[in-house]
Amino acid sequence: MSLVRLIYKNIKSKLKKYIPVRFYIMRDYYKYNNRFFSKKNIVSFSDRVFSWKLDKKLSDYAIYVDKYKVRDFVSSKAGEHYLPKLLKVCTTADDFNISEMPQKFVVKLNNGCGFNLVVTDKNKYSDNEIRDLIKQWLKSDYYTTSKERQYKNIKQVVLCEEYIESNGCLKDYKFYCINGEVEFVQVIAERKNGNAKHNYYSKEWTPLNVSRQDFVAGEVESKPRNFEEAVELAKMLSKSFSFVRVDLYIEEKIYFGELTFTPGNGYIRFIPSSFDRELAKKMKLEFRG
Repeated sequence: MSLVRLIYKNIKSKLKKYIPVRFYIMRDYYKYNNRFFSKKNIVSFSDRVFSWKLDKKLSDYAIYVDKYKVRDFVSSKAGEHYLPKLLKVCTTADDFNISEMPQKFVVKLNNGCGFNLVVTDKNKYSDNEIRDLIKQWLKSDYYTTSKERQYKNIKQVVLCEEYIESNGCLKDYKFYCINGEVEFVQVIAERKNGNAKHNYYSKEWTPLNVSRQDFVAGEVESKPRNFEEAVELAKMLSKSFSFVRVDLYIEEKIYFGELTFTPGNGYIRFIPSSFDRELAKKMKLEFRG
C-alpha cells in the first residue's frame, strides 16, 4: 500500500467518528439496497435490521451483547452449565499469563465480532504474542466501524475460556427467534478452511430451501442428538426480546455462544426473496429487556 493510500485510509477511519450516526447508517443502507430508507417501506430482512440500527433504544441492549456480562443473563435464565468455563478475565494485557492456561483454550474480546484466538497447543505461543494481541483488541472500537448502537459504551475486557472439543470442525448453530419462538436455524460448518458452508433448517430439523448469495450450502446433516434441548434453550433465552439470534454450539453438551440483534449488520439477503419478505413481516420493532 502506497504512503498516500495509507494516509487516506487513516484519515477516513478517523473521520468516521465524527459522522452523525443516522447519516452513516442511512448512507450504508442506500449503498447496499440502492434506495433510500423509509419506515413506511419495510419489506426485507435488511430493511428490518436497519430500522433497528436507527433506533437509539438499541443501545439499551449493550449488556446482552457484552460477552462477559451476558453470562449472568444466561446463568439466571437457563443455568451456568450452558456457559463455557471461564478461565480468566483480562482488563489489561499484563493480566494474561500463559502458564495459567490449559493446553487448549480460547481467547476472545467481549465486544465485537472476529476478535478471537483458538489455541489448540499453547506451546506454540508465548506470553508476549498473546499479550500484544490483547493490547490491540482492548484499543479497538467496534462501534466506530459498525455503528451498531448496542456495541457502544461497553467496557472492554478479554476473556479466556475453555476449548470446546468437537468431532471435526466446530459448527455454529444460529437460532433466529421472534417473540420467544424459533423461526429457523442456520448452521455454519467448515469455517477453518475459509470456505464456510451455510445450511438452513426448520425448528423440527427439516432442511429448508433457503440460501444466501455469498455462501454455498453443504451436505444436509443428521439432526444432533440433543437438538430439541437446544431449541428449548434458544426459546428460553429469546423470550425477553421481540427478535434475537441465539448462537449455540451443539456437541455432547450444549454451549452458549452469543446473542445477536442485528445479524450481519443488516447486510443479509435471504434467497428466495419470498422467505426474506415473510421473515421481515413477522419481525416487529419492539424493545424489551
